[in-house]
Amino acid sequence: MVGVVAIAILMMVFIGALNFVLDEYAKGAVHTAVDEAAAAGATADGSLSICQAQARQVQSTLLPGPFGHGVSVTCSEEGDEMVASAAGALPSLLPLVPAVHITLIGISIIAEAPTQ
Repeated sequence: MVGVVAIAILMMVFIGALNFVLDEYAKGAVHTAVDEAAAAGATADGSLSICQAQARQVQSTLLPGPFGHGVSVTCSEEGDEMVASAAGALPSLLPLVPAVHITLIGISIIAEAPTQ
């Protein structure tokens, strides 16, 4: 009986650690998505559609499956800056572990077209 309880506790600790590693990876993937989206939108003369498309492409590549579905990225133009912001929740592997809520922002200066 004691061995079964010890194994259950060990499994919960292992799954909790695995959940932490997955959350950290997901945060990095979303951070990359907002940074690349802001840069893509800024180099395209402030195109919001290119910013959104780049965010979706990077997020679906780096974060497929259920971890990516809870996070949304939106783009906006604020003065001479392209801003991509992500907000949402990363699910947990265990019901006892709460979901991690994240908010990330990527900012890039909008490039002006060169004069000829």
